[in-house]
Amino acid sequence: MKPRTVSNYALVCAGVCIIIAFCLDASAYSRSKGSPQNAVANLLLSKKYSSSAVSIAIRDVDRDSTIVDFNADSLTNPASVSKLLTAAVAFEKLGLGFCFSTRVFADSIDRRHAIATIRNLYIQGGADPGFTAERLWLFAEHLYHTGLRKITGNLVMDDYFLDSTGIGPGFDEEAGSESYLPFINALSVNFNTIGIHRRPGSAARDSVPIDLFPEMSGVRVESLATTSESAPQESLRISTAPDSGGTVVRIKGEMGLNEPGGYSFHKLWQTSNAFGGALIPLFARRGIAFHGSIIHARVPQALLAGQPYYEFPSEPLSIAVNRMFKYSSNFTAEMIFKTLSAVRESDSGQGSWEKSAVLVGSWWQERGLPGKPIICNGSGMGSVNKISPFQITELLGYVWNRKTYLPDYLAALPSAGYDGTLKSRLTKSPLRGVVRAKTGTMNSSGVSTLAGYFMPPGGRTYAFAIFCHGSGHGQWEDWQIQEEILERFASSIEGEYRGRIKE
Repeated sequence: MKPRTVSNYALVCAGVCIIIAFCLDASAYSRSKGSPQNAVANLLLSKKYSSSAVSIAIRDVDRDSTIVDFNADSLTNPASVSKLLTAAVAFEKLGLGFCFSTRVFADSIDRRHAIATIRNLYIQGGADPGFTAERLWLFAEHLYHTGLRKITGNLVMDDYFLDSTGIGPGFDEEAGSESYLPFINALSVNFNTIGIHRRPGSAARDSVPIDLFPEMSGVRVESLATTSESAPQESLRISTAPDSGGTVVRIKGEMGLNEPGGYSFHKLWQTSNAFGGALIPLFARRGIAFHGSIIHARVPQALLAGQPYYEFPSEPLSIAVNRMFKYSSNFTAEMIFKTLSAVRESDSGQGSWEKSAVLVGSWWQERGLPGKPIICNGSGMGSVNKISPFQITELLGYVWNRKTYLPDYLAALPSAGYDGTLKSRLTKSPLRGVVRAKTGTMNSSGVSTLAGYFMPPGGRTYAFAIFCHGSGHGQWEDWQIQEEILERFASSIEGEYRGRIKE
């Protein structure tokens, strides 16, 4: 099938076209009696979903043809389905085995009896999105094993691999300290969040014990939370806020005496200093003496001209994409997105959202994909990205033919009823495990999206994209209609694989 083109004019006229479309008789949905198009149309009508509320494309990737189309060309907010594009570009531009590198430089190294005393220790971030608290512990262990025992000067944080803009396009549309609103910084730890563990005290009216993970200088706790015999579960109110260059954790409310403990994760308000702040306690526990300051500066050119004191590679890109897909990590998506422009050979500047957006747009055109989607960030946060269901299915069809990275792409996608953001969906459906897809949710905008592959055993493969936007039906109802569309579609084509879909 020759790809259609989608002009920006379609975005301008979308509202008018949608209204006209659903003023037609219900038969306008149908292309032939009993067709997949008709089956989906009847479902939408029975559930009172108007065309202004849903856009759908289902494409046979083996035959290169679109077989279900409702407003499929309508450019709309894809939410986290945007991550499908981020992953495809990253796999092609960076490569499956690409590793983000964190490099350590040292000046005035004094080695005696294989023990190193260093004046200033420089840590140069490479936008590693997987620098968890556990890997930071490993990083500190490796530095200890180099012989490092004393730093007489400062810890210098170099985060200039990316630009200094920490809040991406679309992220400024929502306020708060939720973990899905992190700052993006080339030297980050724990997804730029702090884990806050709470557990009840031993008796009523006792304070609620609070522990932070990872332990970090520059973070303090203000807690008024108390233990109660009858407090309803999850009545604690936890948030973080900026605090003189650091972060303050605020906890209020009550916790039931028999309530189990647990973690919540909230945004860190300092950037590169958080990395150093989490490293200092690990140094202390390992016996690495440090009494200086954490400062923000570049590694001197004289040191860059030589070999690093130590280099810590990340896990491969395929692991980062897996995390981005399975758990819909906005942080991982934006770190990858900005890295795309940071590593360009022709660009000596820092990675930025603006430059990466241009790069992604050029990639789209060079691959011959249809139209011009509007892509401003890598995660789909906010209302800044616009792409159509048809374009998403064309992208998925393109990826299906990229055998070098398709296995990793598929493995990273949540499997319906089994893992990731689809673990609790389609659990009792014959489509359990047959659907691999990326979810997208923006409750504040009434957006719920689902896109991926429908892969019945022994049958052909289909790419699908179902976008609900402002339906007025609520998140649960939007999830249900997405699943029912796929089930109704499966019923309409079950002759292709009758009896082959089994759990």
